[in-house]
Amino acid sequence: MNNETNFNRGRVEGLLIRSLSLFRYQKLSNEQLLQLAWEEIQRRNFDIYCLDRYKLCRTAFELLLDAIEENRLVTLGLPRTKQEVLDYLETRKQTIELDPDDGIILALSSQLGHVEYKLQLANDQLKFFNDRFERIKTLVYPNQYSSFETLRAEVKRLKVQDLTSQIPLKKQELEQLINTAKERLARAERYILEELFRKHSRILQTNNNSNVERLNNNNSNVETLNDDDSNVERLNELKEILSETLTQEELQTLLNKQTEIFNLEKHLNNLQN
Repeated sequence: MNNETNFNRGRVEGLLIRSLSLFRYQKLSNEQLLQLAWEEIQRRNFDIYCLDRYKLCRTAFELLLDAIEENRLVTLGLPRTKQEVLDYLETRKQTIELDPDDGIILALSSQLGHVEYKLQLANDQLKFFNDRFERIKTLVYPNQYSSFETLRAEVKRLKVQDLTSQIPLKKQELEQLINTAKERLARAERYILEELFRKHSRILQTNNNSNVERLNNNNSNVETLNDDDSNVERLNELKEILSETLTQEELQTLLNKQTEIFNLEKHLNNLQN
């Protein structure tokens, strides 16, 4: 191959894609691209395509053929010379004259090409996800066929198993944090800490998202709006008392850990029911 008549490969690829819908071209050499385009054009009936697609295709061939030695064309399955290729393309040229309706035909043909491209992308994406599913299925069931529903049930079982082992560890971590905090508290303050956890648990049980968000934001200066908010205010009062010994960050860490355990238990319960 002579290297090479100066041409823009990106332009050639773009022309062939628009004229022949060649989607998988990225990793092809010049020769492979030319051979694939040649095979495709012999299957095409340009009568059903607009004239500008024929012109795009011919321009692409002219540019690409300039980069290939003529005496190698026959090895690609093409005619012996560049001119023979172009002469063959000329025989495929649309011969009917354009009439007023051809404007509509051109527009529809352009839309058709766009739809074909989108469809190809969708098919490629579907194949990608199918391949991933098969790989996951093989990991879970290496020796037997598995439907999607069976796989989903197995993933659910594994998640339940994970949560069942994870929750006790989280509770143990929280207990250790509580014991460490209690070592710094007087007896009366320990009762206040226990009351803090009871109030916080009650708020979590009400599933009031706004209250939980306010707790996470550590907002102790909110105005009471309803009965549920009174629990939030009381909890903030308890935090304020304990802040004389424990920092707000330490208290919030304890409450966040309790919230994490609550959410894990809730998730586990949802999976089991």
